[in-house]
Amino acid sequence: MQESPVTLKSLLFTLLVSIFVLLIVFIFQFTDSRTKIVFCDVGQGDAAYIRIRNQIDLLIDAGPDHKVLQCLGKYMPFWDREIELAFITHEDLDHYGGFIHIIDRYQIDKLITVNSKSSGKSYKRLEEKAQSKNIAFQFYAIGSKIKILDSYILFFWPPEGLKAVDDNEYSLVFLFQEKNFKVLFTGDSSPKALQKLMQINSKKGLFQLKKIDVLKVPHHGSSNGLTSSFLKLADPKVAVISVGLDNPYGHPTKQTLDLLEAKNIQIKRTDKNGDIKFILGE
Repeated sequence: MQESPVTLKSLLFTLLVSIFVLLIVFIFQFTDSRTKIVFCDVGQGDAAYIRIRNQIDLLIDAGPDHKVLQCLGKYMPFWDREIELAFITHEDLDHYGGFIHIIDRYQIDKLITVNSKSSGKSYKRLEEKAQSKNIAFQFYAIGSKIKILDSYILFFWPPEGLKAVDDNEYSLVFLFQEKNFKVLFTGDSSPKALQKLMQINSKKGLFQLKKIDVLKVPHHGSSNGLTSSFLKLADPKVAVISVGLDNPYGHPTKQTLDLLEAKNIQIKRTDKNGDIKFILGE
């Protein structure tokens, strides 16, 4: 009878090495107080995860399906199962679908969404699941502000009582800001909504939109999204396009890419770059 090449001693050694590696990973994750922003590669859809100061978790959209769980599993500490603040920027499945799966695995304390009264079956299912977990849908309008530790969420759209035919006009537009670093989320905003936003933005007493570090390009780089005038106002250093590889819509369009390239803005795309990460303080 041949002696097994695997001995008790080698098994114990492997176990101890594994425990040591896990301990190092835990200590590194636990003591790293930098804020991390990740635009998740969820295919044709939007999802972004923010962990503020290694304490507070934000999720902006959740893609069309369960793929967002892979992103959370990769970047959210394994011991943390609580998402303090979540957003649905637009009531299309490619923005909210993942929440149907997330609600079963994570606690969501607050969910901010749009007030466009979606009647889709999947969205109704999400509402029912959220209600069963005592998660209330909340709405914020222009001028609203949320403070989280030393970071802020500033809302630029929609206005109170908005009535529109195109549901893209309801898309949330808000800024995440920590110190001088600014990230603008735009959902599936339409040119019409962006034009109105710019007009309101010029008024005194409201937050001023300018000199953005990262712009999440609206509507996956569709031609029915970003405009040259809005791009000039936001003046971003980096443009992130959340888009699926070989998607049937032709996103991002040449028109949008040309707009960005003409201003020498760095372009990052989830279909080409995978998850796109920004670590504040690096």
